[in-house]
Amino acid sequence: MTQTTAPGRRARSGVRAGIGPWMLLPAAVLIAVFLYGPLVTGVRLSLFGTDLFGDATRFVGLQNYAKLLGQPSFWQVIGTTLLIACLSMAMSVGVALSAVILLRTWIPGRGVFRVIFSLPFAFSAASASAIFSGMFAPAAGVVNQILAHVGIGAVPWLQQPGWAIFTIALTTAWYELGFAFLVLAAAMRTLPPEVIEAAELDGASGIRFVRSILIPLLSPSLFFLLVTQTISGLQTFTQVRILTGGGPAGGTTTLVYQLYMYAFGQGTPDYGRASVVAVILVLIVAMITWLQFRFLNRRVTA
Repeated sequence: MTQTTAPGRRARSGVRAGIGPWMLLPAAVLIAVFLYGPLVTGVRLSLFGTDLFGDATRFVGLQNYAKLLGQPSFWQVIGTTLLIACLSMAMSVGVALSAVILLRTWIPGRGVFRVIFSLPFAFSAASASAIFSGMFAPAAGVVNQILAHVGIGAVPWLQQPGWAIFTIALTTAWYELGFAFLVLAAAMRTLPPEVIEAAELDGASGIRFVRSILIPLLSPSLFFLLVTQTISGLQTFTQVRILTGGGPAGGTTTLVYQLYMYAFGQGTPDYGRASVVAVILVLIVAMITWLQFRFLNRRVTA
């Protein structure tokens, strides 16, 4: 009986193997059209000058890159983008990890706290930015009113570049906190109970337990969050648009916001220069992601 069915099974396996590439074809077409197609178009536009209507008119080679990279203000934009991405990632992942660890033990109202920490996931970037814009308004903002009640003067949250960058990073971190919390809470539920029990029997507790047991076990999820939250922070736009409009004095302009200004915000579109910003952003994201996989992933898999 086994001899008669084995060839049939091998035949069916061969058919499945032949169908497999064709089943991947729709996804490959969509990726090519909506991902690599625009990327190739952006690279091509970055090598051309554009007319008043934004159409590519003449080939200029790397002149757009040279002009943009030769501006000190553009390097400031890159630094601001990296700073916002790092701050927002550190705050969102740090708070989510602390909350998951604290809620691991039984405390009154633990379910309510889980809902509270997951709630930001239900907000869009625009709604979160609008909420924080009202909270950090210079005169009528809730935060400055609370500070005034405790004897602290008003803080120029959105009027000085340093405070404005922190406020944008805080808004981004709050908006991303729900996703980070859900990922770590799900990872916490999958931890092997025998390892946890063995560590507790050996007397591991407190900071030592967290550092030596929980964080290593959660490291794959932490690595995933570090990569995704950093990429999300590098693409910050809505928060800047609503909270500061790139100000004060261009101090909170990010790469995506500058791309928007070149393409749509100056009356005359400059798609060539906007495409340069897009290409540079793609290169920065790729480089940072490669570095994270190169060095952080080695520690996770070690």
